[in-house]
Amino acid sequence: MQKDILIIGCNGYVSAVHANTGQELWRTKLRDGMLGGSRGSDVSVLIEDNQVFAGCSGRIYALRATDGEILWSNDLKGMGYNEVSLARPGTSVQFITRVEHTHSGGSNT
Repeated sequence: MQKDILIIGCNGYVSAVHANTGQELWRTKLRDGMLGGSRGSDVSVLIEDNQVFAGCSGRIYALRATDGEILWSNDLKGMGYNEVSLARPGTSVQFITRVEHTHSGGSNT
């Protein structure tokens, strides 16, 4: 894989961006998640040679790094629909999770 390419995962998509210009080279929508949507789905990515591995909504994918074509996917049946962390010998992806807090309009007494 070229060294000047940045692979990103966001909102159910994997994309390749030219690191020097920011120009998007390709974008792949991963299969829809539960209830038909992938919007808001966090995506973890791991790059090895000419493949991009992606984890999203309880599924894993292998994409061709040159054009983003999905080579295979695995539904990980029985493991749920949450975020997926990825690891290979010598590398790993640590997943960042957002936490949303809601505050009630009550007063503290």
